[in-house]
Amino acid sequence: MKKVAILFVLILSGGFIYRLSSAGNNEELQNKEISPLVEANEDLTIWMVTDIHYIAPELHDNGAAFAEMKQTAVGKDIARIDSIMQALVWEAAKEKPELLIVSGDLTFNGEYESMVGLAKYFKQIEDNGTQVSVIPGNHDIHSSWARRFVGSEMEKAKQISPTAFRETFADFGYDLATHQDPDSLSYVIEPKPNYPIMMMDTNIYSDTETSKSPTTEGKIKIETAAWLAKYFEENAPAIWVGHHPILAHAKSERTGNTLENADEINPLLKEQGINALFAGHIHAQNISSDGLTREIITGALSIFPNSIGEITLNADGLTYNHRELAVEAWAEATNQTDPDLLSYSQTSYDIFYDYGATLGLMQMFEEQWYQVEYEEDVMDFVGLLNVRYFSGLDFGKDEELANHPGYKIIQENSKGFLKEYSTRSLEDNDLDDRKLFIPNEYLVK
Repeated sequence: MKKVAILFVLILSGGFIYRLSSAGNNEELQNKEISPLVEANEDLTIWMVTDIHYIAPELHDNGAAFAEMKQTAVGKDIARIDSIMQALVWEAAKEKPELLIVSGDLTFNGEYESMVGLAKYFKQIEDNGTQVSVIPGNHDIHSSWARRFVGSEMEKAKQISPTAFRETFADFGYDLATHQDPDSLSYVIEPKPNYPIMMMDTNIYSDTETSKSPTTEGKIKIETAAWLAKYFEENAPAIWVGHHPILAHAKSERTGNTLENADEINPLLKEQGINALFAGHIHAQNISSDGLTREIITGALSIFPNSIGEITLNADGLTYNHRELAVEAWAEATNQTDPDLLSYSQTSYDIFYDYGATLGLMQMFEEQWYQVEYEEDVMDFVGLLNVRYFSGLDFGKDEELANHPGYKIIQENSKGFLKEYSTRSLEDNDLDDRKLFIPNEYLVK
């Protein structure tokens, strides 16, 4: 263990010797006695959600500026995000998972008011009997994109500092922490004996308010690597949760979708026997593999099909199943009258399909091969493809899409993004992206 821990720090510090003591005082690294949520012989049910992108209602007036932002929100239903959260509170109370994990991008763009509003929903969930554990995403901490929308104008909104994040969410994960990293927002929880979960802050952000855009890329910084090394000396974690993926989830992953230092971290986690990884960030439901390692990305809660990952830990191992948030059932049970909520599956589908169709249209113009006779077929194909890919339904070949006239048009005319995206998104032959089982022999050391 110690050899691996030292190697971990040497690699991430560029080959220079880095003292483990620099990760913080020893008191912060000591194990804290926290009672597990279930006993060792009991099953544990975890719900995993990610990329909520919550925007507080007081940050907009449904005016022209907010309407424009909705059109550029890449399929996120920010107009109904409060209804989505209310449905999550309702369904968690009904199903009663022991733990809800939120793996980053809690807020729309790092607005302080959004963080505070979301914490109120988390308190409701905990009051109903489900513990909540959160980590930040790249949109959450010191983002200059934090805005309020007033009429036709956008105004700067208060940003979230790392200290404010930890303090506001003190009761939502940090209270369960057996270990905390003093140099990031990372921590470890152990909700079931022998199943430590590493809740990792993988984001790059300023410690002070900034005028810069949020950094898409992620990285485990040197100080956190030192903290991990110290932890690994005496502990054997079972599960890793971060906002940024470690594995590639497409044949040609775009910049920013994985950790910058994933090539160093992945083999080191393998050395520790950590074979269950969870992430968010890319918004698509996807499961990828690398040897024994499995990385599960649950689709963004804010887009169709409003995904929840349901994880069960029991005597056999880890079982993961995808489920969809029951917005329609909540709407009916709580006597909502908005027809868009009462038929929310279609509402959410239409928003995301329209985003994909518009993407297809804009890319034709950008790649400079637009023709009016191509428009309908290409837009329909990209809309359907987007829904299928982000829903995690792209395992195996879809003959209907493969024979779609829009696909043929793209293959014959595109030399850029549309061709590459349609080719890689049409068929995923790795793993079923909606379910997975990992035996305990690959989890518990």
